[in-house]
Formats: sequence, C-alpha cells, structure tokens
Amino acid sequence: MAAAHSVGFSHCGKFANRIYNFSRGNPVDPTLNRAYATQLQQMCPRNVDPRIAINMDPITPNTFDNTYFKNLQQGKGLFTSDQILYTDLKSRPTVDAWAGNSVAFQQAFITAITKLGRVGVKTGRGGNIRTDCGVLGR
Repeated sequence: MAAAHSVGFSHCGKFANRIYNFSRGNPVDPTLNRAYATQLQQMCPRNVDPRIAINMDPITPNTFDNTYFKNLQQGKGLFTSDQILYTDLKSRPTVDAWAGNSVAFQQAFITAITKLGRVGVKTGRGGNIRTDCGVLGR
C-alpha cells in the first residue's frame, strides 16, 4: 500500500535513477518537481554512502497523514511507483480525493489494512519472505 510511504525513509540508491540517470537527454524524471529533485540531489550526491537515507515524505515525515497525496500532486513522490499514482489518469481522482479529505483517506486506509490482515500468511513453499522489498527471495 503506497500510502504507507507517508512515514519512513529510503536509502538514496532506491530512487537515484530518478534524479541522475532517468533517460537519455533527460537525467531527471520529468514527473519529479524540479526544486525537490535538486533537494534530493543535494541530500544524495552521486556515489553517496549507501547507508545514507532520507525521509519518504519531505513535509510531515513522522506523521501518518494525507500529506503524502498532496506531495504527489506537487511532483514530490519519492518513488516512480508512488508518483505514477498521480500521473496515471485512472488513479489521479483517488489521489485528489484523499489529498483533499484526510478523514476519507484514513477510513480507506483502515478498510484496506483490515482486508490485508485477513489475507493470511503464506508459509513453506507457498510463501516468500523478503529481506529486501525490491528483490524476490529465492
């Protein structure tokens, strides 16, 4: 659930492709707010210590709130997978609704996390525990 990115941090290497090597002729992801991209480059210079991490929410990093969605509206989604929620016209209305209504966001999150809790834990050969969320275990 992307809204969980309202709190927490990320190591620079997990999003460096958006601020340095996005595409030929365009090193910075064009969906990224330019001022925010510059700020990220200052906090995460090339060849930065891989232990350096920054907040996923630059505005209210220690509060689980709907600011995450307001950030997306301003091009301040740290990960491509987050920012696409706003750039994709199918999900943009949801981002707009939750950015403008904290109560609606909180209720939707409660409903989603409750459903997720009922999915059940897969174990043995039917499960997969990841030590790195971006890498499928073996």
